Amino acid sequence: MNAKVNWRKSAARDVRPFFGTVSLETSLERAAIQVFEDGMFHDEPTLVIEPTDVHKLRPAVRLNFDPASLSFDGVKREHLVLTVTAAQTFLKKTCVVATYPVDGEIPDIVAIGDDVLSKLGGGAHIDVSVVLCLGKQLEKQAGSPFLRGHWLSKKSFALRPPKLAEEFDVESTEDDVFMKLGYPAKTLYLVEYFGGINEPVSKDRQTARVRVHSDIYKKLTNESQQKLAKPILNGLAAEIACQMLATSIADWEHADEVVQASPLSAFIKKLNRVQPTSLDDLKAMAKQPGMPKLRALIHADQGSVRSIAEA
Repeated sequence: MNAKVNWRKSAARDVRPFFGTVSLETSLERAAIQVFEDGMFHDEPTLVIEPTDVHKLRPAVRLNFDPASLSFDGVKREHLVLTVTAAQTFLKKTCVVATYPVDGEIPDIVAIGDDVLSKLGGGAHIDVSVVLCLGKQLEKQAGSPFLRGHWLSKKSFALRPPKLAEEFDVESTEDDVFMKLGYPAKTLYLVEYFGGINEPVSKDRQTARVRVHSDIYKKLTNESQQKLAKPILNGLAAEIACQMLATSIADWEHADEVVQASPLSAFIKKLNRVQPTSLDDLKAMAKQPGMPKLRALIHADQGSVRSIAEA
């Protein structure tokens, strides 16, 4: 009789099988990132970028990489390259900022230009990585890298907007799915609210799901459309927020207070960035036909006017 084996994931980590180059794994641990021009360099993996500071972003990476101090047992120095990349996970896009042969001249600081940031939606939600990897194809050998791009050392920095509890899953949705849900084929977006907007966020409970039409989703991930993508993203995010509040109002219109770490508290924090807003203020605005004042505040927080004007 075959015994049943249950596997349980206990932790996530990168496993590198290149025991022949283990001495290089920490070669980039001293890399650091500068977020704003003339600002200090940071080595922590995540940095918060306030929405009001996005236009000032001038990221630059200090490599602090010294090939002369490293042991290249198991791989030749001339086979390696040092690469700086920037990626936007929502747009599913990665840009190679610069690549330097390890046996050549390597600058101390690599700047990430506005051209790269514009391709990645402005830079407020990107991952910047410094990677030591194989620059050419080699013969397969146990314990050593052999495919072009095999990395031996990596350090990444995540630039993120303030963590807000109202972030929801966004799905690209086709015509047939919208139709099965009872909506027109070319529905722009749909908010499916499940409950718990005024309850603490839990990884085990989904508050809502946002469906965006696949044609729009593709536009947002198309590199040639990035000038158009930013105002669409900002405007869409504002309208989705309005829809979420309208759909969920029965769950909070009689609440006496806002629960901390709830999606509702995150919404109010965003509104307070524009003007002081209490729970009672939110209730009053949400009950106005069409919610004009609430919609205006959310668009102001999203920077909809600026993004359209600069498109």
